[in-house]
Formats: sequence, structure tokens, C-alpha cells
Amino acid sequence: MGDQRGSISTWQLIAILISSIIGGAILTLPRTASAELQEVGWLGPIASGVIAFFPLMAMVYLSKQYPGLTFVEYGPLVFGGRRYPRLGNILNIPWMLMFLLFQFLNTAMVARGFGEIIVTSILLDTPLEAILLTLFLMVLYLCMHELEVLVRVNELLFPIMFVPIIIIPYVTINSANWENLLPLHIDSWQSLASTAFGTFMLYTGFELMMIYFGLAMPGARISLVAWSGLSFAAVSYVLTTIAGIVVFGYEELQHLIWPTLEMVKTARRTGWILERLEAAFLTIWMASIFTTFGNMYYSMIYAIRLWLKKGIRFQRILALIFFIPMFYVSLWPQNIVEFFAFNEKLTYFCYLPTVFFPILLAVIQGIRSRFSQQATENKKGGT
Repeated sequence: MGDQRGSISTWQLIAILISSIIGGAILTLPRTASAELQEVGWLGPIASGVIAFFPLMAMVYLSKQYPGLTFVEYGPLVFGGRRYPRLGNILNIPWMLMFLLFQFLNTAMVARGFGEIIVTSILLDTPLEAILLTLFLMVLYLCMHELEVLVRVNELLFPIMFVPIIIIPYVTINSANWENLLPLHIDSWQSLASTAFGTFMLYTGFELMMIYFGLAMPGARISLVAWSGLSFAAVSYVLTTIAGIVVFGYEELQHLIWPTLEMVKTARRTGWILERLEAAFLTIWMASIFTTFGNMYYSMIYAIRLWLKKGIRFQRILALIFFIPMFYVSLWPQNIVEFFAFNEKLTYFCYLPTVFFPILLAVIQGIRSRFSQQATENKKGGT
């Protein structure tokens, strides 16, 4: 098995984290965030970002406790310790299966979201299956190579993620009605909590750091990676939500399927190279979806490869095996309404592998470290 450990720099980790988080959900964000919170819908991404903060910090802590190891390898050590490796492996199996199941379903829905946007906004006469097949084949080619290729692709495409941060304020300034943000008042804290839990899927992708932190170069600043990646995603989401509210108002947003795309369409500038900015925006968005989908699919395959201690040939075969069932699952929802309903159910399932699992591991490891430290001090005191 090719050893990829110690090969990912701090900058590359930041690129992977942000590219994994920001995906197709940003096109529906203004609508979902303002459905209950209305004028203060921009608080929703902040609240859901706070939820994502805790498991991400747990991953940072675990990676510092077990440098050079992924969660596939340190999970059994946390559950069983070095004295009971077999028990640790048994206890880790349910969490591994849950993580892989979530990645499988979430990756399929990311692909379906990509297809839905393309066939409803750009290629109206192209079959959905053809769009999905194209995306799957590109990512399948990515899985035929070692991890370095995935890292380089993320590093190459990452700079264009900054372009929407420029486009969105530009659109807002030209079409904004800032009174749509008033009044700045939360009518119901229950609505804030509901929106936070409902929009948490915006941040999924950060759980992949349980793998990539373990492959980082010695001395990589993984705390900086966590803070930078989460902050960038949160700022992007807040700006997007604010822009949608000031351009359309929260009431109008509820009638738009892809409000962020509709918002970009409102910008016009004659004499520019691109008079219609949605062309540039969709190009960037497609690159973002490719990295998001690619990172999730590759990470799922790579986690199984690490779990079973296999090599690149096994990874290639496994990528081909998962191709057909994932393509089939991505077509489960019969229409866009069922697609949104499926994503809503997936949101509540995702809390187990992405939030509860890393926090549980961190708590167990913290207790284990504390008892180990006390035992060491007692031995020193006895001597």
C-alpha cells in the first residue's frame, strides 16, 4: 500500500476542508435559512456553524493525540486501548459502518443536486442520467490514482472559491433593499434552533478531516486549518443569505427553487466580457461541486482501503463496484420535491457520524488520558 502519510501541507488541508464543505446547498441556502427566521435568516448559518465547531475541534484534539493516524486507526485505540485491541476493533465497527453509510448517501445526494440544477437551469433537454453519468465518470477517474492527485486537484481549484465572495456583494449592491433585513429581532429561539439543526448539512464535509488530519505533514497547523476552513464557510454562507434577503425579501425567497442563482441573474453590466454573471457563477459552482463530490467519494473508498489494509488496486476495484449502486441511489428521488425531502431526512441522520461520533471519541480519549496521567503521577509519587 502506497504510504501517503505526512504528505499534505497546511494550505492543502485548508483547500480540502473548504472544498469539501461548500457545495450545492449554497444555491438553496437563502430560502432554507429564512423559512422560519425570516429577516434574520442569516443567523441560521452562524448557529449551524457553532454546531459544526465542536466536532471539528474534537477531530483536532484526536489528531494531536494520535499524530499520523486516521480515525480508522485511532478509533479502535480509543475504544479498547492498546491492551484490548480486539475489543476496540469490535466497538469501532458500528461507527465505521455508520460513517460509510452516511458518506454513501450524502455523496449520492450531492451528485443528484448537481444534476437537478443543471437540467433545470442550463441543459433543459438533457436527461438527468446523462449529467450524473458524466460527473460519476470524472470522479471515478480521480479514484484510479493515489491521494496526491486528489490533493493537487483541490489545491488547483481552491482559489476560484474566492470569486463568489466578490460576486455576491456586487449583486447585493446593485439590487439591494436593505430594509428587508429589518427588524433585527428574533421572534422565536425555537425557530433559530430549528433552522440551525436544519441547515447543518451546509457544513457536512468537515468530517472528512478525520482522515486527512492523519495524513498531514509533521508540524502542520491543523488548528489553523479548522478555524480557517470553518470561518471561510460561515462567512460565505452568511453573505449569501444576507444577499438573498436584501435582493428578494424572505417572502419571495420561499417561491424560488434556486434563489442564489436567481439572485446572480439580477446583475447586469453592459460592455463587460461577461454581461450575464450567472455564467461565471455556475462555472465556479460546478468546479465546487466536482471537488465536493470527488472528496466525499474518494474519502469513502480510501477509508475502506485503510480499514481493510489494502492497496491502490483494491481502491480502483472498489471505486468501480460502488459506481453502480451509488448511481442508482442518486436516482431514488423521483422529482425535486422528493429530493429535498430525502435531504431533510438525511440531515438528522448525519448528526450521529459527524457530530456524536467524534465528540464521543474525544471524550473517551480525554478520560483515558486523564486516568493515564494520574497513574503516572502516582507511580512517581510512590518512588
